Amino acid sequence: DFNGQRAVANSLDSHSGYNALRFVAALQGVRFSQLLLSGGHRQSLAALRDSQADIAAIDCVSWALLARYEPDALRGLHIIGETPAAPGLPLITAAPTSVDRLERLRIALHQLVNDPAWRTVCDDNLIGGFSPVQRDDYQGVQAWEQQAAALGVTRL
Repeated sequence: DFNGQRAVANSLDSHSGYNALRFVAALQGVRFSQLLLSGGHRQSLAALRDSQADIAAIDCVSWALLARYEPDALRGLHIIGETPAAPGLPLITAAPTSVDRLERLRIALHQLVNDPAWRTVCDDNLIGGFSPVQRDDYQGVQAWEQQAAALGVTRL
């Protein structure tokens, strides 16, 4: 139903705000008439509300946080579908970080999310735990880009 309509995306390097939409559009044979780059999920939602675009991909955490803390940002907008699950954003440290320091950071994050003193802060931010991921865990995200390209959609 969105063939020929206008899409809005965060940026060309966003998985949740661009790659996910490209993947779904490619699978469904949808070609958009226009692509607006907004700079972020909130701005993409504003473009939808202001009728500057017809469809966007918004990550589920952003949507849930806005639903909780700023429901007016979602007024008049509706979820029409979901992509397959994908890992969230990685936590990034400097390249020269030692393996020992990296392990200490992971332990500290694990302790933080399990410490009752921080439970309210974590709950308020929808953080239920910490699970370290490896680069290989993101192969599915890259596969979406490759599948879209195989279907002829290298850009929205």
